[in-house]
Amino acid sequence: MKSLFAEVVFTRIHARITVLICSLVAAILGLMGPFFQKEFIDQLTGVESKLHFIQFNHTLSYIIGAFFCVLLAQAFSQLTNFLSVREALHMQKVFAKRLYNKTLHLRVDTMSGRPVGEIVSLYATDVQGATVFLDQTLPAGASTIFPLILAPFAISLLFDIPLWPTVLMMLGISCLNTFMAFRQSKFFFNFKQLAAERIGLVNEWIQNIRTIRILSWTHHFESNIFAKREIETSNRVSMVTNGQMMNSISTSITFFLNVVALATLVFYSKHTLTSGELLALLWIVAVFLTRPFRQMPWFFTFAFDSWTSLRRLEEFFSTQNNETAENSQERRQAELADKYALQVRGLNLTVAQRKILRNVDLDIAHGEFVAVVGEVGAGKSMLLLSLLKETGAHFDFYHLGGKNALKISVDDVRSHFAYVPQEGFIMNATLRENVAFLYDIEAERDPMVEESLRLAQFDLDTERVEKGLNTEIGERGVNLSGGQKQRVGLARVHYHEAPIMLLDDCLSAVDVDTEHKLFEQLLLGAWADRTRLLVTHRLSALHRVDRILFMEDGQIIDSGSYEELLARNEKFREYTTSVAKEATEKESAKKAEVPHV
Repeated sequence: MKSLFAEVVFTRIHARITVLICSLVAAILGLMGPFFQKEFIDQLTGVESKLHFIQFNHTLSYIIGAFFCVLLAQAFSQLTNFLSVREALHMQKVFAKRLYNKTLHLRVDTMSGRPVGEIVSLYATDVQGATVFLDQTLPAGASTIFPLILAPFAISLLFDIPLWPTVLMMLGISCLNTFMAFRQSKFFFNFKQLAAERIGLVNEWIQNIRTIRILSWTHHFESNIFAKREIETSNRVSMVTNGQMMNSISTSITFFLNVVALATLVFYSKHTLTSGELLALLWIVAVFLTRPFRQMPWFFTFAFDSWTSLRRLEEFFSTQNNETAENSQERRQAELADKYALQVRGLNLTVAQRKILRNVDLDIAHGEFVAVVGEVGAGKSMLLLSLLKETGAHFDFYHLGGKNALKISVDDVRSHFAYVPQEGFIMNATLRENVAFLYDIEAERDPMVEESLRLAQFDLDTERVEKGLNTEIGERGVNLSGGQKQRVGLARVHYHEAPIMLLDDCLSAVDVDTEHKLFEQLLLGAWADRTRLLVTHRLSALHRVDRILFMEDGQIIDSGSYEELLARNEKFREYTTSVAKEATEKESAKKAEVPHV
């Protein structure tokens, strides 16, 4: 897993770089102010400028330049803070959402060892604490580091004195601040940990207050809460005391730095000091560096504090559900189910005390084309409806594309399927709306509707639809034939692109030539990558599928290819003979019909 610290630093890296650039510009502008002030004072006193790269024609221009440098420095400093806060809010949203999803994912047995107060503390304290790096540490660090790096060079350039005394003084101060900040961060960490423990105790007390009172445990609980509160208060006092010491040290730092800088200037300056130089030096040391030195201890404090919050969040995010034998079995079943588009174990359906489906097991691979056959009443249609959770059937195990269908809503289950019933459903609307199954469909979707109809062998030019897609189809499709209804149903499921197709004898009303085209262009063509279950009584279809499920009395009694079932299953041979005989008799009856005069 990517560390949260790296995520905080490198997410939206362009925004982080923008913050640093704004802070650098603010530091440069802040140092330009003393330069202009020095030139202004020296020109007033008649001293020649040594900064030949900064020359103005009028003395007043220097003070105006100083004013605008200070003003722009403040503006860029505020922009730095604004951008940092915006980035912190973005990361708070990311962490809070991840924490919420993780909490939902963890099971009750995993969460039993974690008090509710810990989760509350993570939300209330650590999500914000983790992003302190962005809204406090990053801007404070940038506005501290850049001035501390640039100021010694500015002093050396302006006064022609060595860097080492000022740099040594700054390093000593930085070490002291780092020590105090690290100590303060420990107090901060204890503060958050103790607060989480106290919140957990109070939450447990409130949830069980009646039971605690009945069992006369009130005193013990109160004593425990008060004891925890005393420890928390003691830590808070130490934290405040250490913070005041940090403030005192950072406030007095500039005095000592002034002494070192002036002493260096006196001992190492090679010329007589001018009034402008003294003013510029005091401005840089006493004004420009005041804020960086005051921020330095808090920069380290915020950094350490943010680091502890990131560690606490990272620890929680890495929590895994307890792996028991039962959980391991469930995981293995889920991994197995992921290989299949549809997997069912122990499907049973009882209606009016009559067993309709008995211990049905299914394993349908992704993209597999499976035919379901059997005598009338074998349970084929009820099997499809049960997969749609339309019958109240019981499942021991039911997975769709690796997801446990027993733990998701009926609507989510049905979203995996496209269903074509034996008698296609037609609503009183236009042909376009019947295919899209939407009223007031946008005209730009017409090409998709027309393509779906074309693949379903519904030709707008040859079918009896004078107005094309705008043709009004009467209630229950009274102006469509049975074959047309089935083809509209096929066009509808193609239009909606569900991953699993449940086709309940949807070819019974089409002729042999149309059936052949449907197989070539739709069932084996456009739907080649989809998972298909076809209930059918047409023997011609059985040669084209990947596998056949043979049902009898609510059970799947055999499975295999057409040739395999013919070779080994006597009941299947009898079934195919019966279906062939019935088809021959129907064809003979049609030929023998004499039209009425």
